[in-house]
Amino acid sequence: MKTINQPELLKSEMLMWDSSKHCEIHKMNYLYMPGGQETGESYCPICWRDAETKKLSESFSRQILDADRAKKHNTLVKKSIIQDNTIKFATFDKFQPTNAEEKRNKEHARNVARRYCEGDVFNTWIQSAETGVGKSHLAMSIVKTVNQFGNQETSCLFIDVARMMELIKDSFDNNESIYTVEYFTTLCGEVDLLVLDDLGAETGDIYSNKRASEYTSNVLRSIFNARQDKSTIVTTNLSGKRLTGYVDKEGKHHAGMYDKKMISRAMVNIESIVFKESVDKRPSKVEF
Repeated sequence: MKTINQPELLKSEMLMWDSSKHCEIHKMNYLYMPGGQETGESYCPICWRDAETKKLSESFSRQILDADRAKKHNTLVKKSIIQDNTIKFATFDKFQPTNAEEKRNKEHARNVARRYCEGDVFNTWIQSAETGVGKSHLAMSIVKTVNQFGNQETSCLFIDVARMMELIKDSFDNNESIYTVEYFTTLCGEVDLLVLDDLGAETGDIYSNKRASEYTSNVLRSIFNARQDKSTIVTTNLSGKRLTGYVDKEGKHHAGMYDKKMISRAMVNIESIVFKESVDKRPSKVEF
């Protein structure tokens, strides 16, 4: 059986040519493509083929782009490391202020979320000396808002710092663990908006003079180094003095919890949300 090549096919008398129309680009008459004879529409077959190929290519490109957007959108749910599962359900609507400070901080956090959605790049520190005032709740509310209403290309992530360091240490003796320092530094470095939750808790007692280990500081410094052009939200119970170090009334110098290089990377272009008057909202009734 003879194979008919394209030039021979185009010359075939069986094809329905439209001699009233001529393609100046390809120097050939138009052809009635499938269905064209009934509708009266004819095209240059090569132009038609190229247009259909372009449509197919654009369709594939959209599918790839949509898949990439979906992957980024799902980063918050699939990749986050959250210690307290109740935080997963946190929203602005569920944050119920009990005093004027909490109301101001909620509105401040909403404004931060709006600016992130608009593409602003800056760091937000949510601080309080007291635990349980809602720092993590506001951080999750911000990142959820950006994930839902921000640019479709934006990826978000929520990481509990203490749990991250536990997983990294566990990976030392577990070759099957994916949670290596390289995994976290790459993941945290790549996302557009990162929450580092409860900074300082990884050292144990935040109210002691205990310092973070050199290893912990190095891990955090690597993450902040990778995020100089991206936005990061940090929640912590540490005061500025505990973070950077201070000199007491007797003139004694107290070192900060982290080394200066890490702190200098972390505290750039900061928006601060501070709780000073709020108290722990977690239920705790002790009858003795």
